Amino acid sequence: MAALAAATLAHVHVVPAEPSPALPAPTETLPPVVPTIAFEAEAGLVGRAVTLSSGPLASAGGFVHFSGPAQPPPSDGVRVAGNRLLRDGELFVPAGFTLVALVHPTSEGGTAWASRRLGPETMEAARAWGANTIRFQLSQRGLDPTDPLFSQAYLDRILAGVALARSAGFAVVLSIQDQGPSGGNSHPQPSDATIRDWQTLTALFNGDQHVIYEIFNEPQNRPTPEGWEVWRNGGPAERNQGTPAVGHQKVLEAIRATGATNVVIAEGGQFAQRLDGVPLLHDPLGQVAYGVHPYLTHTLREPDDWEPGFGFLSTQFPVVATEWTAVPGVRFCKPEWETTSPLLVEFLQQRDIGMLAWAFDVLDTLIADGDHTPTSLEGFQCGDQYEHGPGTLIKAQMAEWRSSMTPCGPSSSDEGAVALPVDVAVGGTYRLWSRARSLADGTDSAVPLVRLDDECPIPAWDSPGAGNPWSWRTGAAAVLNLTPGRHTLRFLGGPGPVNLDRVILSADNGCVPEDPANPCSAPTTTTSTTTTTMKPKPPEPTTTTVSRPRRPPRPPRTPRRHR
Repeated sequence: MAALAAATLAHVHVVPAEPSPALPAPTETLPPVVPTIAFEAEAGLVGRAVTLSSGPLASAGGFVHFSGPAQPPPSDGVRVAGNRLLRDGELFVPAGFTLVALVHPTSEGGTAWASRRLGPETMEAARAWGANTIRFQLSQRGLDPTDPLFSQAYLDRILAGVALARSAGFAVVLSIQDQGPSGGNSHPQPSDATIRDWQTLTALFNGDQHVIYEIFNEPQNRPTPEGWEVWRNGGPAERNQGTPAVGHQKVLEAIRATGATNVVIAEGGQFAQRLDGVPLLHDPLGQVAYGVHPYLTHTLREPDDWEPGFGFLSTQFPVVATEWTAVPGVRFCKPEWETTSPLLVEFLQQRDIGMLAWAFDVLDTLIADGDHTPTSLEGFQCGDQYEHGPGTLIKAQMAEWRSSMTPCGPSSSDEGAVALPVDVAVGGTYRLWSRARSLADGTDSAVPLVRLDDECPIPAWDSPGAGNPWSWRTGAAAVLNLTPGRHTLRFLGGPGPVNLDRVILSADNGCVPEDPANPCSAPTTTTSTTTTTMKPKPPEPTTTTVSRPRRPPRPPRTPRRHR
């Protein structure tokens, strides 16, 4: 049997040198501006159990109505609760492997060896390493009924592979791929073909909440406002190989239109390496997680890059490293990977970021032979002649991917919440003001709980307000310590009905909104879901960098006993 061919292709992109910023012109000294941030509640990520309403006295004409407290998600399968994943009601961190066995519609080329070996032995070996999740890479072309590569035979192989993993007790991630090994052309963004793919897959797997849907493998947009706009809402055909980009939000809506309630993972930009600046997807079910491929290349080479690049989001939404490896033959290989790879694993585990390492069925990546002997990073050097890999590291640490309970326990589902993205330019202590209204009959409103990131919920104000008019409310506990960057503020409802119109965060602890004698500084209304991006690092000596490994260092060898 011929040696297993490369299972992924390299994507190279040029990183231009960052121009030096111009020096600002001298200006007169002005008094400091007290930061104030304002939101319209109805402009947040509103769960489907929260009612959108309108009224002439609402600040922007609309408000939200909570009929009661946000509830925990259902206890069956994999679910999102705040910034955590649950499985069958227990805290869950996906830990396991990516498999290439199903990525090509006809099992041709470099994935043929992996396809032939997909069976109970592979599942047993994965379980012996401590895995709880299997990620299958699937072909965008092979799942599209309008494409010549589509076939019932391919769907049958996928059904059999998922059934195999599920029978072994694994959660399963299905990921749409458009790279070469899948028969694709590496479209930068999802297209109408991606939507047709998910219509095919959801017809097969809706109803099994242990199957997770990953929208699209490695979107190629840069992490800039313009790039994120295309990522979320789509863009022109000329930037997507002649096919209009439809945007991740539209694909998510198409998945939900099939009746799917499964968890959906959306990968970040720049080949899934970056989440800084990601515009949050609006899922009324509150069942979205975010994916990252933290290959230790230029943009994520140093440990200091990881928190601002993707780690920060794990306190707000579930984040999973759905692909990663470290092999010596790639052009972007770094000699320090023997040292930095264990640091990355530790970083992920400390933040409950799961790992689905690449790949458990490609030789000389995680495994050295057909018996799943782990590779090693010991003595790591870059070059095709070396056979290093992170298998030993992953096997030793797999069992350590276990979620740690927060002091306040797992949170409720966003289905009954309103999540407000908060972009903080100046860190400090902010007072929370909420414009609320009692019910139409004049009875008191309930006091809702509010949660900042993964902290424990606090009352949004001190006590219910009487009377029907809108009024501004705060309380002794409604003081938030905010660091610069992105945060998420969740209103979780309360023990009874409550209406919420507008929210203000002010660093002036003595101000009162709409009080002429002591008003808050003029707020900047925030309705966007984007945040500032991480400042690019200066380029390395060469301006050509590779964002992630698209192939192993060489065609992985097949052990003699399998010839």
